[in-house]
Amino acid sequence: EYHLPDYPLDDKNSSDDYLEALCMTGISNKYDTINSTIQNRLKYELSIIKKMGYAGYFLITQDFVNYAKNNNIPVGPGRGSAAGSLVAYATGITDVDPIKYNLLFERFLNPERVTMPDIDIDFCIEGREKVIDYIKDKYGHKSVAQIITFGTMKAKSVIRDVGRVLGMNYGEVDTIAKLIPNEPKMTLDKAMKLNPDFLQVKNKSQSHSELINFSKILEGCHRHASTHAAGVVIAPGPLTDYVPLFKNTTSGDVA
Repeated sequence: EYHLPDYPLDDKNSSDDYLEALCMTGISNKYDTINSTIQNRLKYELSIIKKMGYAGYFLITQDFVNYAKNNNIPVGPGRGSAAGSLVAYATGITDVDPIKYNLLFERFLNPERVTMPDIDIDFCIEGREKVIDYIKDKYGHKSVAQIITFGTMKAKSVIRDVGRVLGMNYGEVDTIAKLIPNEPKMTLDKAMKLNPDFLQVKNKSQSHSELINFSKILEGCHRHASTHAAGVVIAPGPLTDYVPLFKNTTSGDVA
């Protein structure tokens, strides 16, 4: 079940009516002539958005994107399937004209395949924190948090970590870790197949055998948690009512 936050509206307008009003203002600013193609495309997109109940999503997104633009925080022009939306273009979320480039809205939202909208937005790293603070101030600090990210124990790092815990000589453990090939998605089992020298490590001694066996058990486990650089959760109420939370012991950040 999706729990979408509401965009705060001062008057009695519904989210759908307010989004339509923003779009009408937007297309009048972006096009010299509003022909039937533009009118029909906008009407179609708004009807799909209304049917799916995603007007609030667009209102929230355009709000913080335009906050960034109005405060000299560089924002990307739009990428991915969201660039095919005239509503996104009209409200300032994207800067790519889908009519001019004949981009398909259905790649972004399709009534035949109901999925959440996915708008990827690039903010300058120097201003990103200001945007997140703006969102927290608007929707409540108890309702907004950046998402968590986990660091995993990969092949080389798990060897080094286990070797340290076992009290083995750092230089020797480092030499063993360097026997693991530098390739994407490398695993201990794969390294043993690619490098016979690494395969023989476990036969050197009892401690070497424990190093390999313990490392194979722990490989892939979460090593640490940190705050994701960009992902943000906005809840319709206190986050504690909707998602599990983690508080960083060093920075105090909640994710």
